[in-house]
Parts: sequence; structure tokens; C-alpha cells
Amino acid sequence: MSVEPKNPLGMVPDPYAGDTFTFPDTLCTEQRRLWFRRANEIFAFLMMTEFAIKECRTRYEQIVSQKKLNANTPFKLESSDGKSVVTPLKTFLEKLGSNVDILCRQVFLMFYGSLETYLFELLELSFPKIGRTENILDSSLEIMMGSNWDGKFCKMRDTLGLNYKAGDIKSCFSDFEMNFEGKIFKNPLLFMDELAKIRHKIVHASSILGEGRLIYINSEVFHSYYAMCVLFTDYIDNLFVKRFEYHQVKIKPGAV
Repeated sequence: MSVEPKNPLGMVPDPYAGDTFTFPDTLCTEQRRLWFRRANEIFAFLMMTEFAIKECRTRYEQIVSQKKLNANTPFKLESSDGKSVVTPLKTFLEKLGSNVDILCRQVFLMFYGSLETYLFELLELSFPKIGRTENILDSSLEIMMGSNWDGKFCKMRDTLGLNYKAGDIKSCFSDFEMNFEGKIFKNPLLFMDELAKIRHKIVHASSILGEGRLIYINSEVFHSYYAMCVLFTDYIDNLFVKRFEYHQVKIKPGAV
């Protein structure tokens, strides 16, 4: 993927109205192609679910404002398989608001987990190349667990003979700004370490950030997060291709 100072992802006008931008055709191993497919599915799930939640909330807020139903009216939400819940309409509306926050936290986990899956699949493919055909899952977990992101890459370098240098991946992101709650990162590995901390708190601390405050993730960040992962996987793909000569094909990222 070519990198331009003002366009580090080499994005091109969309093929529809042409007033927005999309990712260009890019070379991918099969593992990266599958990552793109998962990422697109996750992004579509986010967009469609957020749209449905907001539309539902707007509809019932209008019903209340038109005094067709009272905010305290018992409201039964029932699914086709027989599950149901009864709650005051105002509680239903409050939950619709918090559901977007829950959705964004879970989508964050899905994006992060999909990236780890991509690495696991590359490790699974690569261990037999160095003669290791047993306990591949355990060997992969040993690399992926209990280390910061620089440590993960160092383990992959030492185990698989990858030509990893922290300065190289940092250079790939030299024109790509990563912002975490107002703190600017130029090193993608340190940025990923921050994201790992958030993932840990969502999974193991019930999304509690501190002093009872819940982690809030604005849905608008996922465009940038997705773009960051595109650049990150591009670096990783090339790292493994140079070592093992894996085959790559050119794909349209938005169409996989």
C-alpha cells in the first residue's frame, strides 16, 4: 500500500457519489482478506444496529410526545420465539439510550478480537514452516498472551525469524495520527497497548473505568480505528510475506 504524507492509506474517491473516500485495491494474504471480511461484517453490524436503535427510540419518543402512550405505561417487548419483557415505557426508552453505549463497547471488543484472530491464523500457518507441527495453539498463545505489543512482535521475530524492527512499524505510521482521549500517539505499538487496557477493563471489570464510571466509546471513532487496523495489517502481512513468501492477491477491501 503506497503512503502519501496527506493520505497515508492511499484512499480513493468512492465509486458512487465520489464525495467520500474508500480504501484502494490492496494486496492481501488469505488471512488478511479474511480479516477485511470480518471487519466489514462488524462495521455493518455496528451501523445497522445503531440505526435500528436510534430509529426505534425516535419512534416511541414521538408516540409519548403525541400522548398516545404515557411514559409510565407498561410496555411489553416480545420476540417471535416467545421471549418477552414488560417494563414502563420510560424505562424502555432509557435502555435504548444506553444500548448504543453497550453496542459500541462490544463492537470495540469485536474489532480488537478480529485483529488477534488474524495474527493467530498467520501463526498457525507459519509454525509448520519452521518444523513445529505440535501444540501450535499453545505456542501461539505463548506469543500472544502476557506481553505488550512490542513484546508480541519480538517473540514472533525470535521464534519465526521475522525481520521485525520497532522503528520500521513506527515509520509506517509517521503520517498517521492516533488520538486516545486527547493523547496523541505516533507509535502504533503504544497505541495498541492503550487499546489493550481498555479491552481488559471491558472484559474483566464490567466496563468500569474508575470511580464507578463506565467506559464510553463514541461510535465515530470506529472509522479511524478501522483505518488504523488497515495500516497495521498491511505492515504485518508484508512482514510474514517477506519471511515465508506467502501468496497475496489484490482485493477490493470494501467488497470482500
